[in-house]
Amino acid sequence: MMKRRKQEKQNISHKKKWFDILFYSLSIIVIAVLLFISLRQRGLLPLWIDNQPSTQIAKISDEVRNRRVNFNIINAHEHVQNEENVPILRKAMEDCQVKKMVLLGTSDFTFYLNPDYGFTGYEKNNEFIIKMSKEEKLKQYITEGATGVKLYNGHKTFYDLFFNLPLTDPGMMEVYAYCELENIPILYHINIGLFSKELEHILQEFPRLVIIVPHFMLSSGNLSRLVYFMKEYPQLYTDISFGHPDFLVAGFSRISNNVSAFRDFFVNYRDRITYGTDLVVTSYRAKNRAYIDDVHLAYMDLLEKDEFTLPLSIYKMMSKEARKNIDSNRIFRGLNLDEETLHFIYHDNAERLFFKRNDLLN
Repeated sequence: MMKRRKQEKQNISHKKKWFDILFYSLSIIVIAVLLFISLRQRGLLPLWIDNQPSTQIAKISDEVRNRRVNFNIINAHEHVQNEENVPILRKAMEDCQVKKMVLLGTSDFTFYLNPDYGFTGYEKNNEFIIKMSKEEKLKQYITEGATGVKLYNGHKTFYDLFFNLPLTDPGMMEVYAYCELENIPILYHINIGLFSKELEHILQEFPRLVIIVPHFMLSSGNLSRLVYFMKEYPQLYTDISFGHPDFLVAGFSRISNNVSAFRDFFVNYRDRITYGTDLVVTSYRAKNRAYIDDVHLAYMDLLEKDEFTLPLSIYKMMSKEARKNIDSNRIFRGLNLDEETLHFIYHDNAERLFFKRNDLLN
């Protein structure tokens, strides 16, 4: 009897020992995986796959490639965190036949989406982009090679967290006056659902001031409002970027659901719409070369094709909440724009805005 009890205790002890080994082994694996993911998200532990082009690149036909060569595509809206991100961005530009890119000075909040950073780091980012001195601020930036100004105080998040500064603040009005005088375009993130009266005041006060309000002026869900602003103010431009994949998929859906009206909008205002992606290129490893390719090609499909699907890489970058009711196999309706309209959007408008400023409003 005693022997059997002793044997049972040994068996229990043996099982517990193996359970402990299994538990601690799994714990170590989980910790290692989480550490690996964390380090990758911080831009560490690069892998060879990060530098591979999208599989879609090889599927592009010679006919499409030859067609896009003639557009000399300019991406008129992009952010890049630091010099380390430039090589992969250049490769993606080559993959997608993008000839030029307009880089925007950016705060750390945009890169990390964490309000703890505040509206900081933008001067460092400016210096990285155009290697400039801090003293002269705006005038020095232009002297040293900047081709435009990016303003954020019309962005609700930035307005609430950092600025709380009216768009028509006297200090801002001085900036607008200088930019109008020097023919400097302003890319102004403005939620016109909240700041439409202030925007109209600026446009009326400075009728020769060129303002690009990106992301369809945050009005892809209110096309009549977008048309009103474009019709009333000939110095006003917009771009086709949506930014974060949550917004991209939602925006593409709105266009797909109302494709005829949007096609008319693009054709009617083709001389004031620019191509842009607003990827916000960082050291986050999921934003690798293939992902950058995929986003560029998605926007090109929207402009050029009758129908298209989005790559899984875009859906995977969506937030869990936004991804809940998404059909990743959805077939989107594209705009299938004509060659002349594509030339304007891909190249001519951005060339005139950022590279031939003297041609503005002529």
